[in-house]
Amino acid sequence: MRSNRGWKLTVITAGLVVTLALFGAAFAQGEAVVRVDPAAATIAPGQIVSISIKVDNVSNLAGAEIHLAFNPNVLEVIDADAGQAGVQITNGGMLAADFVAQNQADNVVGTIDFAVVQINRPAVSGSGTLAIISFRGKAAGPSPITFRGTPAAPAGVILSDASGTQIPSTTQNGLVTVAAAVVTPSSTPTPTNTPVGPTFTPTNTPIGPTFTPTPTPTGPTNTPTPSATPGSGTPGRHVVRAGETLFCIGRAYGVLPWAIAATNRIFAPYRLFPGQVLTIPNVPWSNIPAGPTCARQFPGTPPPPPPPPPPPTCRAIHIVRPGETLWRISRIYGTNPWVIGAANNIYNLNLIYPGQRLCIP
Repeated sequence: MRSNRGWKLTVITAGLVVTLALFGAAFAQGEAVVRVDPAAATIAPGQIVSISIKVDNVSNLAGAEIHLAFNPNVLEVIDADAGQAGVQITNGGMLAADFVAQNQADNVVGTIDFAVVQINRPAVSGSGTLAIISFRGKAAGPSPITFRGTPAAPAGVILSDASGTQIPSTTQNGLVTVAAAVVTPSSTPTPTNTPVGPTFTPTNTPIGPTFTPTPTPTGPTNTPTPSATPGSGTPGRHVVRAGETLFCIGRAYGVLPWAIAATNRIFAPYRLFPGQVLTIPNVPWSNIPAGPTCARQFPGTPPPPPPPPPPPTCRAIHIVRPGETLWRISRIYGTNPWVIGAANNIYNLNLIYPGQRLCIP
């Protein structure tokens, strides 16, 4: 009996040692942490504060998607690129902006969406800055800076390696407080002793005639009206029918599918539903790949002819089969899905269809 009991204790002890060793290794390795830096800041109305979105302890990072929320009554995002439509934030530099899928801030609803992927570059490990946001204080009050969950990114953050595999991560929110302006009371003037006696105030009498300038007659001036920016405006609206996709609709009007998604605030996974009314912007789409084309519902740019045969830079042509994804195809050819997407003008890596011809660079 004693020998059996001793044997069992030896086995249990050995199991505990192995379990603790594995747990210690996992704990030492840790998860990547995406955080708001600084975690807390206080500014005055009108003052500007720079907030960074940083990542710590990450391995083999090639792509990042971030969704944030803030209080638009307290803060507003300062546009980082006046040359682009809308309000943008600044890439932090940890990842090269080879492909920017999203970069927009909405100062009305208080949201920020940012997604960047680097292509044909070594993956990044360690810690660094993913994005930088400049906020201006609008009114006194608190504004939590929180990671906002979306259908595609429930935690508000997606980190991925070069193969598209998601990297586990946790998040840490922040807080910016706009303090009420402090009114400093003005000093009370000290009365002075005026000497008793008559006071003589010298007057300056102008010498010579006084000339009064003749006012220049005013009248209506012809101020030139600025002309519309080429490519701006809205051609019309499209009611989604069953089976239609952003690419199908984009081909119908010759409009960039991502521009349609951005105009109508449609984010990953870019799902449409019958009866949805889409505003179609005037953003021309060049080098449109062949594929299904929806029926136009208003006069617009006619779909272009099918593209010419792929250039010699394609090392292979892949015909998409039912059930295939860009992730699976990229592994077949030893590349990554973003490289294939860029070579074929595919802006939504989840939207490919059977029979589609893909250039494999």
